[in-house]
Amino acid sequence: MIVQPDLRGTVVAFLRRKVLFVLIVGIVCATGGAYLLLARPLYQSSASLVVRFDNQSVPNIDRNLNPTLPPGSNERREIIYSDADILRSPDLIKNTIDALGLARVYPDIAAQPHGAERKHDEAEQRFTANLVVDVSLQSDVINVTWLNPDPVVARDAVQALLDKFYAQEATVYANPQLRFAEDEAGKARDKLTAAQDTLAAFKAGKNIADLQQQVTQLLLQRTDVESRLNVAHARVAEAEQRETALANLLKDVPVNVSASAHGEQYRTVDEVETRLDTLRAKRSQMASTYQPDSPVFQQMDAEIKALQGIAKQRTQEAQSRAASAPNVVHQNINTDYLRAAAEANGAREPQRVLTAQLADINQQLGRLEADRNKYDDMVRTVQIQNDTYRTLAIRYETSRVEANRNAQNISAAAVIAAPAIANRPARPRRKLVAVATLLASLILATGGVLLIEAIDDRLSVPRDVVRALRLPVLATFHTDT
Repeated sequence: MIVQPDLRGTVVAFLRRKVLFVLIVGIVCATGGAYLLLARPLYQSSASLVVRFDNQSVPNIDRNLNPTLPPGSNERREIIYSDADILRSPDLIKNTIDALGLARVYPDIAAQPHGAERKHDEAEQRFTANLVVDVSLQSDVINVTWLNPDPVVARDAVQALLDKFYAQEATVYANPQLRFAEDEAGKARDKLTAAQDTLAAFKAGKNIADLQQQVTQLLLQRTDVESRLNVAHARVAEAEQRETALANLLKDVPVNVSASAHGEQYRTVDEVETRLDTLRAKRSQMASTYQPDSPVFQQMDAEIKALQGIAKQRTQEAQSRAASAPNVVHQNINTDYLRAAAEANGAREPQRVLTAQLADINQQLGRLEADRNKYDDMVRTVQIQNDTYRTLAIRYETSRVEANRNAQNISAAAVIAAPAIANRPARPRRKLVAVATLLASLILATGGVLLIEAIDDRLSVPRDVVRALRLPVLATFHTDT
């Protein structure tokens, strides 16, 4: 039967089914009342943890590394949810129950005649059911709540759960590669020592302190020696040219002074010849005045004759002297030539020394350049081994510090609200249960009445006949009961 619900029909249906309605309300209210009377009160103990991300719990060993960026929101939520899962983990709950004792936490379970494993399983299930780990969505806080009939046990259980949480977190986040990192750091140290010893032996064998610095110094020395050698070459060339010029000049200058070259030696002869010419000119002038046999002419002839003898004698003496006297110019040139030759010989010695020094410097440079590749390979090997050892040593020290932190149960999660003993029970919530029971009874009773009306296809009132047959009702009559 298709029923078109209306207010009047609904009211009539509820009046007709009032017994059922009252029965359902009574049963639900009785059940709620029985629960409130029989339910054992549970006391709640809570604690709050905040996960810190603003500072590192492990100090930074490597001061040269760039500071790491703080984790993003997703990473922060992952860490917080991981800590919440650790708080809910079965192993942590089992360790907490073992720490407090099963008889203290759940004495009713401990009194059951079952095996130890079954008791522990049931205790873990009940502990998990009474445990609430709530992660805040707007902050980094984790709230831990647990219920138990004994408020002291509830407080102690939450505190034990936090203690076991720190220990479990230290175990979970412990570095399993601490021993491996230590061994690798030791091997890297040995390799670095071997590379340094090899480099030191190579430098000692090749007399190398700092190859690049030595090459630079040798290049500077070679530049200085080449400059000085060029100056020495110039001096030698200059001295040799001067020596050659003086040698050629000596060939053109006579060793002894000749008559044409030494006119000074004939000065006396010239004077005598001049007086002789003067007397002869005077005699010629006086020839027109005096007689040839005049005493004046005789005297002048005697003087002329005497001067001619003197002039001849002086000429012979000058010629004999000129044939044996050395040439002063030749001697001076010869002296300059000897000096030039000595200067040339003296200039050749620095040239030879500088040439030998330049050859030695070039030889040293060639040897250093030949050893450069091997030296650079050894230096790179030492640098690589040093960087490797430094990295592994930093990792080992970081792991060691982290292991010490874990050993001290130092965690990034800090307690901001410690568990306390509750003064009144948290469950059951009597007012809430009473209101919920009343609402549930009304809803169930209403639903039951409507359900019975929906499945009942009998015609109870005239309106049902009109709806079903689409015919008007002419008369109604009741039966007396």
